[in-house]
Amino acid sequence: MSIQVYDPRGTRESAAFTLAPRPKKKALTLGVLDNSKEQADVLLARAAELLRADNMTAVFARKPSFSRPAPGEVIEQLKMCDLVITGLGG
Repeated sequence: MSIQVYDPRGTRESAAFTLAPRPKKKALTLGVLDNSKEQADVLLARAAELLRADNMTAVFARKPSFSRPAPGEVIEQLKMCDLVITGLGG
């Protein structure tokens, strides 16, 4: 009689990825896209605060509805940014 023991945690697999190249500009513009869910603005403001380096400015934009794509004017506002972050509220 043999006993088999299974690890209940399972295994994790992830696809390989490469990081985006770092911007070479000295003064960067950080875009912050709020999806309009509850507390998303608080979360993203704090993330922007932590990510913001010297010589970096932040541009905040908000989608009117979390369930719809960002309208063209919001996308246009963020096009000028060197990098953009977004996240979900609760």
